[in-house]
Amino acid sequence: MRPAFTLAFVPAFNAALPTARAADCDRECLRGVITQYLNAMVAHNPEALKVSDKVRFTENTVTMRLGDGLWKTASGIGTYRQDILDVAQGMAASQVIVEEGGTPVMLMLRLKIADKKITEVETQVTRPQPGRAAFSIKTINPAMNVVPKRGQLNSRAEAIKIARILPGGLKIGSFGR
Repeated sequence: MRPAFTLAFVPAFNAALPTARAADCDRECLRGVITQYLNAMVAHNPEALKVSDKVRFTENTVTMRLGDGLWKTASGIGTYRQDILDVAQGMAASQVIVEEGGTPVMLMLRLKIADKKITEVETQVTRPQPGRAAFSIKTINPAMNVVPKRGQLNSRAEAIKIARILPGGLKIGSFGR
């Protein structure tokens, strides 16, 4: 899989920065909301979620009613799940292998949480292409979850700056130059 897939959500995180307010959901809360979302999706039960009256749901850039799209066909959750949590912005993202009729599909999920309710759901579903192998990611590389010491962290402003310029460096063939 090409890295550009996982970076598709960087603009979504950046776009929400100016309007965000103080978080009311810590890391465990955000992680729990992702788990609740995935469980409700596989159960085909969007009513199990705490959502705002004006929740916005998109799948592959198409606005839908929560409960449509992958919600109708998801049959299980695989063993691979990588969460990206932003307490300051009240956002939780996850890259998850989800089963759809016995076939693994890649789900990129971004949730915006305010007042412990989901206000935005943005998803990208990637299904295996005919003639190509299905997604076979089973576990997370432990290096992906290393928590750096406070002195090793960039400031939030530096991290945002890096995220905004990174896609320019990912042009095909640009590595190693």
